[in-house]
Amino acid sequence: MKASVELIIEHLIFSPFVFLLGLILILFWPKAWKKKQNTKSKWLIGLWGIALLLTSTSFFQIFSWPLKENTPANNKQKADAIVVATAGIHESGAPSPGSTIRAHTAAQLYKEGLAPLILVTGGITQPYSSQVEAKGMRIILLGMGVPDTAILIENKSTDTYLNGVMSAKILEKREIKKVLLVTHDYHLLRLTLVFKKLGFDIYPYAANSATKRPEPWWRYLDWNNFNRLRTIAHEYIGLLAYKVMGYI
Repeated sequence: MKASVELIIEHLIFSPFVFLLGLILILFWPKAWKKKQNTKSKWLIGLWGIALLLTSTSFFQIFSWPLKENTPANNKQKADAIVVATAGIHESGAPSPGSTIRAHTAAQLYKEGLAPLILVTGGITQPYSSQVEAKGMRIILLGMGVPDTAILIENKSTDTYLNGVMSAKILEKREIKKVLLVTHDYHLLRLTLVFKKLGFDIYPYAANSATKRPEPWWRYLDWNNFNRLRTIAHEYIGLLAYKVMGYI
């Protein structure tokens, strides 16, 4: 669906575009080039360059390219169970948008007849005291027509490695070996490697496959790229740490 002119203008106004334009205007203001202002001018140029780099879609694509190249392709196959990783909650206990997308995808795969069970894996870290994250995803699954008898909950794990270890205890009791693994594309490589290390046959599936679209030109600069870069950096660090510790 094409964006309206009003939406494009609104995004540009609140995007880094106006901030960068303001820096340029200040930089080229006549007084800015006085000798006493040279140091400030250099700082402005540096700030402009950093802001442009970290908010541009091109830099994000370059930074995330190695991860994308090594992320396994979707393999929608019949399995013994669907394992879906949680992606955080709000303070109210409601699933985050990421958790909602993952739960929705797992439910769709279940309704397609690809597995008879769904295992939701993920516990709660601070500051949350009750195990509500996985329960929130259960509500979404039930709302999409997945019967309660087909939903398993693992709510003890607090990181990706423990997602695998704690899930393995549940799956092995049921003699489950073939797993359709659901998470976001950026997390899929690390989670897949953990489960493979634990001896499971994995069919990976990115929950955000259907929501990915080419970025329009007016979203080329976006403050959200800061968080996206942090997410990818987290995965690089996680992959390195897990390799060193022998988790993958």
